[in-house]
Amino acid sequence: MGDLMKFNTLKKLSLVVLMGSFLTVAFNNCGKPKEAEESSEGSYSKLSDDPCEDQLMNFYARSYQPFLVQNCASCHATGPGKGQIANKDTTIAFKDFMQIGYSKVSSNAISDNHNAPYSGSHHTQTINELKVTWVRALSENDICKGGNGQVETVETVKERAKFGLVAKNIPAMDDNQERRIEFNLNMELSALKNLPVPNLSGAKISFMVRKVLKGTDRYYSVHSPRIFGASDDIHIKGIFTKINGRYIQYSTNFIFADARIPKGQPEAAASALVSTGAVVIAGTVFPEDKISFDFELLEKTEIPPPPPPVKLSFSGVRMFKAGASGEVTFSVQLDIPSSETVTFSYTVDSAAICNGGVVNGSTCLPEAFNVVCPSGNCPHADSAKLELARSVVGTSFNRFDWDYKLGTSSFSIEPGQTTKTFTIKTARDVRFERNRLLTLRLEPGLGSIEVPDATSRVRVVFEKILNPVPAIGEMTYSKLMAGGTLYKTCTECHNSVKRDGGYDIQDYELMISSNKQILVPGADSVTYDANFNKIITATSLMYRRTLPQFTPESYLMPRLKTLTPAEYNDLENWLTKGAKNN
Repeated sequence: MGDLMKFNTLKKLSLVVLMGSFLTVAFNNCGKPKEAEESSEGSYSKLSDDPCEDQLMNFYARSYQPFLVQNCASCHATGPGKGQIANKDTTIAFKDFMQIGYSKVSSNAISDNHNAPYSGSHHTQTINELKVTWVRALSENDICKGGNGQVETVETVKERAKFGLVAKNIPAMDDNQERRIEFNLNMELSALKNLPVPNLSGAKISFMVRKVLKGTDRYYSVHSPRIFGASDDIHIKGIFTKINGRYIQYSTNFIFADARIPKGQPEAAASALVSTGAVVIAGTVFPEDKISFDFELLEKTEIPPPPPPVKLSFSGVRMFKAGASGEVTFSVQLDIPSSETVTFSYTVDSAAICNGGVVNGSTCLPEAFNVVCPSGNCPHADSAKLELARSVVGTSFNRFDWDYKLGTSSFSIEPGQTTKTFTIKTARDVRFERNRLLTLRLEPGLGSIEVPDATSRVRVVFEKILNPVPAIGEMTYSKLMAGGTLYKTCTECHNSVKRDGGYDIQDYELMISSNKQILVPGADSVTYDANFNKIITATSLMYRRTLPQFTPESYLMPRLKTLTPAEYNDLENWLTKGAKNN
């Protein structure tokens, strides 16, 4: 991801004067934090025999690591992504974080193109704050090691800068407000080296500057550079931010900018945006602060016309019936190979189904009608009545009665490729209820890509009306959850938030997949010997924990309530008749 970017201009005295009162963590004594610091910053543990490194590692564990574990662990804990920066083991994560560098990690975290939605511009404010405190921690770490608070850098932006803008006062603003600053690239640009100044007729560049207040700490955040109004296409590369004539070198977001902006773009156009990053300017904020920007390259260019759009559609069968496998795989295809990377996503179409949810073979969703009523014959009086399929929503809602779970919904197709597949999970319940219908719709993303409406949808029928009707007196999972014994006595502890014992009583698939054998359908039974003595075979932990002959009294369930004889009979009835997802 890149090398660690550090200060090379701040001296110890100025750092202490400007920043000392705002330090989030102090390294000066190279020892364990004070009691007050421990209570405000969280727990402290010895992570390194080097006291300076130990302090920095503990700060990482309280700053970047929680953010990375929450947002990046799917790729960067144990793979498949490069580096284990999101590993819960601080020692492992810190090593890779230092090798990759906080600048590259931060840049990827706010990139909408890195691994959305886990990364993206919605993290900009959080990352800005993390970078400010991390830069200070690095400087204090240098002091701890006997340095002067000066941190080396591998980048020499002064040598790279070829053109510069005039300095302008940062507009007055209140805390946590932002203001726009505009420069005329044809009139306010000059050469820093012995080079001709490009004639960028009509071109302007604007930046947004925000004055951030975080606790007692104030700093600037600069974002959204945009070039607009130019008479020619413009190539811009490398934006170097200066505050009061001093380069900001520890933030790499603009340093590696490289964009081509089409001529005539209005400022609000997405194609006018040069970079999605943000530059954080740490230090005390003064009313007379001036800001300016230098550039590695500014030149006229010619942007070739975009390639002809490729058309994306669902391929093959576009009407599926959810089966017992627990998943459905879809295939999409381009009409021709793309010459660029294009992206697409899919969404759930929540439009109402026909009039009253009744499909037919001629005017309303005939493809769905042909599935539930093959050859025009409906095997059940309500076969043609469909409801919208239901998904798991949030962490605790609708964990019981769901039909589908979506996975990754955004994809890219690389140059030369023409096909892509994706899979969704489907419920494997056998509940007798109205049939349901899921409709997925393709949406174009980045690149020259179109989605013809006629081939943009695919549908999945969940045929439930033909499931077996429970026998009279047979207890079902639905009854136990719809205000029944499981819902009343178990969900207080075994829910999707607490998950005591490692499971949610509302998540059937989780219970049967648990290595603790929470639920083993078909393995529990009750029989009677010749003398009518009850013989119980209890394999499922759920069953065993209700029986004193299998479980010590201190582990009997439920802990917070006592099952009535009727409640116990309901639970036993369901377990010993197969514990079906019915």
